[in-house]
Amino acid sequence: MARVTLTNAHIYNTAARRFERGELTMENGLIAAPDRTGEMIDLDGAYVIPGMVDVHTHGRGGYESTEANRDEFIEMARSYARAGTTSFMPTLMSVPFEQLESGIDTAAAAKAVQASSEGCGANILGVHLEGRYLNEKRKGAHNPEYLAPLDADELAGLIGRMKGSHLRRFHITCAPELEGGESFVKRALAEGATVGIGHSDATCSECEKAIGWGVSSFTHLYNAMSPLTHRAPGCVGAGLSSDAYTELICDGRHVAPEVVRLTYRAKASDKLVLVTDSAPSAGLPDGNYKMGGADIIVGNGAAWLPGGTLTGSIISLLTAVRNLSAFAGIPVEEAIPCGTINPARMVGADSEVGSLEIGKRADLIVTDAKLEKIARVYVGGAAVE
Repeated sequence: MARVTLTNAHIYNTAARRFERGELTMENGLIAAPDRTGEMIDLDGAYVIPGMVDVHTHGRGGYESTEANRDEFIEMARSYARAGTTSFMPTLMSVPFEQLESGIDTAAAAKAVQASSEGCGANILGVHLEGRYLNEKRKGAHNPEYLAPLDADELAGLIGRMKGSHLRRFHITCAPELEGGESFVKRALAEGATVGIGHSDATCSECEKAIGWGVSSFTHLYNAMSPLTHRAPGCVGAGLSSDAYTELICDGRHVAPEVVRLTYRAKASDKLVLVTDSAPSAGLPDGNYKMGGADIIVGNGAAWLPGGTLTGSIISLLTAVRNLSAFAGIPVEEAIPCGTINPARMVGADSEVGSLEIGKRADLIVTDAKLEKIARVYVGGAAVE
């Protein structure tokens, strides 16, 4: 891939959390040392930030992770990229077991296509298995028919389907208070996965035990988990008071803006991870769609089940970053890491993506100072059409 240098730009420095006037060179799909011997592109003072990293998203552009075929996966990845998300973990709902297996296999097949050619959209980091191993009391939009006990051997088999493929990361959401929680979590870690607590009715002390076993995150904090009260802190209290990563859906529907502000003040900012938890209807007009085999209604800025239960957002992660800035009353420079390096660290991908450092993938967004208008998106150094 030819050497390209973006000049006359404000480049985001993740470590310093600020923009710095300068230039950025891309070569062979990576960010390279500054070099003016290749193609030069004058950005006329535009702002360059790392591409968004969405580790919890069920689909976009009309495609769903548990149902898309290989070619549809690629189209879904292109939809993410056009919205500024340059890396994502397709997230699998609670569906029939064979469909979970198929979803993993299809993600691996799509990743193989990405590994062999350019222009295939956002980078598939791995798979997030949200479905199946959840507490029915906190099922949220998951179909209880497809929930299952914590089975460490079964889980190992699912993770094993990725071995030998180009997929390298597996993240699991589970309810660790269910029978067999400790062995389940420890087996997941032994197989190389990361584990989050979600759709859980655990007490605060049960969450703390799970963190001791190696759980490192909380899935969409506040949503579908035991709440915080002053004498029973629940999952929410454990998430806020621990050093674990906490996902947050920042669409103004799943979590009220005032609670977003409180969370930002309470939680170490390097452990706050923005996610979309997006429905496949993200990026599409309001209307009626399907998700996990269920009917969903898109309207009023979110996706809903017919009975009124929230079932995923319809925002992009770049919008979530802007929302965090507005809701928490912080500069956008402080919000950017929550959609880039923090999620990358949560799933162990920070050596590859999440910041504009030499040697990392050349995944970036060219935008205005307020992150409202995307001028260009690059994935692996290639401009997204």
